[in-house]
Amino acid sequence: MVYRKESKNISLKEINKKNILKIVIEMSPVSRIDISKQLKISRPTTSAYIGDLIKDGLIEEVGKADSTPSGGKKAVLLQFNSKAGYILGVMIGVKTIRIALTDLGSNIMEIIKIPTEEWLGPDAVIDKLIKNLKKIVRISEVNKEEIIGIGIGATGLVDSKIGLVIFSPNLDGWNNIKLKEIVEEKIGLPIFIENECRVQAIAEKKYGLAKGVKNFVCVETGIGIGTGVFIDNKLMVGDKGMAGEVGHIITNLAGNRICHCGNIGCLETLCSVNSLIDDIMADIKKSERFSDYGSSRLKTEDLYRLYEQGDEIVTRNVEKNAEYMGIGISNAIKMFSPELIIIHGEIIKFGKNYLNKVKESVSKNTFPKVKDNYNIQFSKLGENVGLIGATSIVFNNIFDLDNLNVAGQYIIKKIIN
Repeated sequence: MVYRKESKNISLKEINKKNILKIVIEMSPVSRIDISKQLKISRPTTSAYIGDLIKDGLIEEVGKADSTPSGGKKAVLLQFNSKAGYILGVMIGVKTIRIALTDLGSNIMEIIKIPTEEWLGPDAVIDKLIKNLKKIVRISEVNKEEIIGIGIGATGLVDSKIGLVIFSPNLDGWNNIKLKEIVEEKIGLPIFIENECRVQAIAEKKYGLAKGVKNFVCVETGIGIGTGVFIDNKLMVGDKGMAGEVGHIITNLAGNRICHCGNIGCLETLCSVNSLIDDIMADIKKSERFSDYGSSRLKTEDLYRLYEQGDEIVTRNVEKNAEYMGIGISNAIKMFSPELIIIHGEIIKFGKNYLNKVKESVSKNTFPKVKDNYNIQFSKLGENVGLIGATSIVFNNIFDLDNLNVAGQYIIKKIIN
């Protein structure tokens, strides 16, 4: 199946086909009769549109429903064919670049992980990204013509409309990088770019804990602290991509740590993984047990082990970190009043005790007189949540199933070789 996108004014027929595809994706397996009833269009017309979608490979028949109480003819069931095409997803992290090839359902088929080596500068990092995008297509043996686009999650402030990385506090030299333009020119596929935390929120909305949730906040914990916010089912972006930057709220006016963004006292300087390790190393150097920890800087894997073992210095600092994280989340609750808060990142590995400490801090620092019913959970989508979200933004933009305006649409068309 080979697909290309065409920007054009589309007919009512194409809008109905988009509606049918949306129903099949959300409700499959589903029958033609049920689709006809939902859209309030005739069964023959519905069947004709479905026939087109089957011919294009986007819908497939998957057996029959149970017979009716009256013993009538069993309805043929339909489902979305996620194997009808492919998507490339990218997450540009401070330490690692992840690249995945997925089907149209964001199911990962191939994955490459390479070190970012951000100190080499943006040109070298982008060259490495392009080289490995070509590599993953080659090793997967997928026809490039079957790939509908590339989604990229990038750390920092991102203007997703024009595909510009405005500023990345944790990537050296990433200022006003025209990432979409550069990669599109080299690869020749449609590129869609978004901030890494918003990409994770998109994944949660489509496949994770936030499926069916209108208002929620995702909090990413790692070298920095980032957030992705959905309000009334809409992703918050804001002017210049700065909406929801909870990690850069000034929290410690007496602080002396300079944040990667250039300010002093950001939440990120209090409860990022880097700040946690800094705090622990400072306490170790002051303790009488300095030699017990070895001479090198502890890594996150060491922290998980020592925390599980009940190490006094590590436990004290992890719990302090959880308290600061709770303060950050309480600020997000006051700003956005979400139904759900989802935590991502390395901090999850500290487990249930850490989460409970976060919840205690949230309760203490939000509105003590208001009943505590804050729903805070660890993400269940795993370490590839960003890749899932990155491929989702490609699907969402290309198929655009929520936008039913007649003008300016994209349609996927099958090309016959």
